[in-house]
Formats: sequence, structure tokens, C-alpha cells
Amino acid sequence: MARASASGVTRVIERACWALACVCIAFYVAARTDAAINGNADLAQATVLTSGASTTTPNVTPAAQPITAFTPTDLRGLLEIPSLGLRTPLYSDTSEVNLNRGAGLIPGMAGPGEGGNLGVAAHRDGTFRPLQNIQVGAAIEVRTADFHYVYHVTSIAVVERTDAALLRNTDQAAITLVTCYPFHFVGPAPRRFVVRGLLDSTHEAVAPVTLPLREKTAAI
Repeated sequence: MARASASGVTRVIERACWALACVCIAFYVAARTDAAINGNADLAQATVLTSGASTTTPNVTPAAQPITAFTPTDLRGLLEIPSLGLRTPLYSDTSEVNLNRGAGLIPGMAGPGEGGNLGVAAHRDGTFRPLQNIQVGAAIEVRTADFHYVYHVTSIAVVERTDAALLRNTDQAAITLVTCYPFHFVGPAPRRFVVRGLLDSTHEAVAPVTLPLREKTAAI
């Protein structure tokens, strides 16, 4: 009798675990679907908004240029690495919602057009997965509604997650891309993959482009 009772409890626990797992999977799929849909929509909108930034003005770094806010989610523009086929929306911060949809500016670091060290982060198992194939000398491009910044990669490093040396401000206009490392790792990654680039040129937009704001659904 006791064995039968214990067996019944075990079956109940197993079913509860399976139900919980199914709920978690459903939430994960819904969040990933929302991220893909909204990320692609933001990418399309940012592409249109930044399409005017094409007039070449080599080696000009505008001082403290304001960042144009595009949507209520604080979309700032585009990040591109042509050699990797990487093209993603760039958001104002590194909230989980934004990192599920693209790349985000690291709080406390410079923004586009401010000089110093522009910090950008994204997930290693999403937007920044192609970063594992980056090479020194590769171009990194940041586009806003007003300017198009072109950098080249000068160094690639793997550091401990507590090492913030590469996130400090720089005298030269630079960009620092950060993601977790190793790229193929289950659970919280112990280290960080850091790519540093220096500014080559700035291209000024011919004319500002504005579009109506679009309401967005928050990620689950």
C-alpha cells in the first residue's frame, strides 16, 4: 500500500515537472518569436531612418551630437559588420527586451557622436553569434539618423567577466563590442569576448528622415 502511494506521488511530481517544462518552453518560444518579429520590424525602420547618412566627410568626429530617438523602445540606429553579414538594430540600453531584439548601448559609456569609447553589447547566442569569426581590420559601422560612423577592428580579447578595463573611456574615438564567452556554453558564461575598433571616418546625413512612431508590443 505504501509503495503504491509513493508511486502515485512520483507520477504526480513527474507530471507537474513536465507541465512546468512545457510552460517554460511555451514562454521561451513566444519570447523568441516576439523578439524576431519586433527586431526585424525595428531593423526595417532603422534602415529607412538611417538611409540618408551617406555623404562622405572623412575623419570628422562631431562633438556631442544628439542621438535621435526613433521609437518608444529607444531605437538608436543600426550596427553593421559587413564582413560577417551582421546587421542589427541598435538600442539605447542593454535591457533584456532590447538584447533579445538586437544590440544595446552599454550604460555609462559614450554614445554615437560623443567621442570616447562607444560600448555595445549583445547576446552570444543571438545577435553577436557571428562575432566569433571577426578579424582584425574588419569594418564596424554605426548608423544613426544624422551620421554614419565607420570603425576598423584593432584588437580582439577574451577577459574575465569582472574585468572592465576595456570598457573605460578612451582619448580616441573608439567602439567596444562585448558579448559572453565561450560562444557555445550552457549556462552563465564565465568570460567576455571583447572587440575594440577605432574610428576611421564619419559620414553626415544629407537630410534628417522622420517617420511616424510605431507602437510596439513588449517582449514576454
